[in-house]
Amino acid sequence: MNSVDVIRGGADAPPRNVLILGVGNLLLTDDGFGVHVINELRNIPLPPNVTLIEAGIVSHQLIPDFQEADLLIFIDAVEAGDTPGSIFRFRPEDMQFMSNIKASLHDMSLIDVLHMTALTGERPETIIIAVQPKDVRTCSLELNDEIRAVIPRVIELIFEELKKHGVVD
Repeated sequence: MNSVDVIRGGADAPPRNVLILGVGNLLLTDDGFGVHVINELRNIPLPPNVTLIEAGIVSHQLIPDFQEADLLIFIDAVEAGDTPGSIFRFRPEDMQFMSNIKASLHDMSLIDVLHMTALTGERPETIIIAVQPKDVRTCSLELNDEIRAVIPRVIELIFEELKKHGVVD
C-alpha cells in the first residue's frame, strides 16, 4: 500500500469526491480568472468523481457542495501586489487574517463559507490556486494576455493536486 492509498483509506476505498470551484466576476476582466479556468477544464476529460462549478461568487449556498467534497480546489484571482500572472498555491490555514464582519450573506469569503461548513460537518481539504490579476476594474469579458497565458500552468497544477490525492494517475 502506498501513501496515496493510506490517504484514500486503502487501495479498495471509493474514489474521493473532488470539487473544483472557479470564482470571479466575468465582467471585470481578470477577476473572472477562476471561471475561465473552469471553462477550459470542461474541455478536458475528468473522472466522474470530479465536479466543476463555475460559482461567480462564494456563497453560503455552496455549503452542501463543500460537505460532499473530500477535496476542494479553489481557483481565483488574488491581489498580492506581485507581477500580473504570478501564480500562488496555498491552503486556507496559510492565510493570516480573520474575515471581517459581514453585513449580509451575499458578502462572504471562502474562509467564511469553510467555517460555516465546519460548523455543520467536516470541511473538505482545501487547496487554493490563485493568480495575480493585472486589471479587475475594466468591464471586459476577456482576460489580459499575461493572465490568459498562465491558464495552462494552472491546469497543470490542478492535475498535480489530483495525482497527489490519488484521483488521477
